[in-house]
Amino acid sequence: MDEAPFVNEVERWAKKNGGFRRHRFFRTSGSSGREKWVALSDEALEWSARSVIGALGIVSKDVLGLALPVIHVGGYGMILRAQISGASLVKLEARWNAGGFADWCDVNRVTITSLVPTQVYDLVSARLECPTSMRTLVVGGGPLDAELTRKARDLGWPVVPSYGMTETSSQVATGDGLPLLQGWEARIVEGRLALKGDGLLSAIILRKGDGFVAEDPKIDGWYVTSDRCELVGTGLRVFGRADRLVKILGKLVNLEELEEFWRGKLEREVALVARPNERRGVSLFLFYEGIEVDLARWNASLPGPERLAEAIAIDLLPRSVLGKIDRLALTDFNKD
Repeated sequence: MDEAPFVNEVERWAKKNGGFRRHRFFRTSGSSGREKWVALSDEALEWSARSVIGALGIVSKDVLGLALPVIHVGGYGMILRAQISGASLVKLEARWNAGGFADWCDVNRVTITSLVPTQVYDLVSARLECPTSMRTLVVGGGPLDAELTRKARDLGWPVVPSYGMTETSSQVATGDGLPLLQGWEARIVEGRLALKGDGLLSAIILRKGDGFVAEDPKIDGWYVTSDRCELVGTGLRVFGRADRLVKILGKLVNLEELEEFWRGKLEREVALVARPNERRGVSLFLFYEGIEVDLARWNASLPGPERLAEAIAIDLLPRSVLGKIDRLALTDFNKD
């Protein structure tokens, strides 16, 4: 779907229905794959930008490298940080290429940039050393593996893990141990992380018939996320998505852990999709990149609820512009 017309459609609806003056709208499917739009006020976005500026120590002499799409909150936030701090902003115009990105950072003397884990993986796989100008590389948009972090740092990339989401206008925790940024409060509600701060969303917007419907998911100023977490001192420990737990034959199965099992066995990228099944409750389908492999032995070693109904080899897994696997595109996939 073409992005700009859809944004304009949501904006026209919001303007007509009122209540969304000085707001921007960002499309997100999250990890569950359901498409939605998040309404963020200009005040929330600016508050978040100032919070990140303080956390990263951004000053006017910095050069911020924008390598993420501005239609997503991470890219838009980089623009605001440059405007507010007075730092220079350079934008990567070419399609993503690890070598081209490293050269671009070097030529433009980029000091701070943001990437997603997939892009960091590409840098490490290409054994690219970090330009000497770089002092901070914030990684968000998904969990950052400890081994990948180590390899990136060995190459000189000053990788800084972060946690955040569209609903929070960007980062809420940044650094090793994911300490909360100033101004954010956190607590655990039934195993899920709940957040409170001035960077929170105003509403979630979903399509309904020929129009849209807006829902404010906050309760007393708190937004309960879908992430299973625990608080460790002033930091977060994130275990994964609650919406990636499915019940099969009466047992709760963690799809993220099962994906990690298959990723280790196949040594390639994989994605699990759960489809309804009358007898089991859910059947599991594994999609993996590359040539077809006989998985029968590994599959038989798993407990019954975790066994695959089918495994499907494809050339490349579909991804969003941020590099996240698009499981929604795999939901109705038919290998024939």
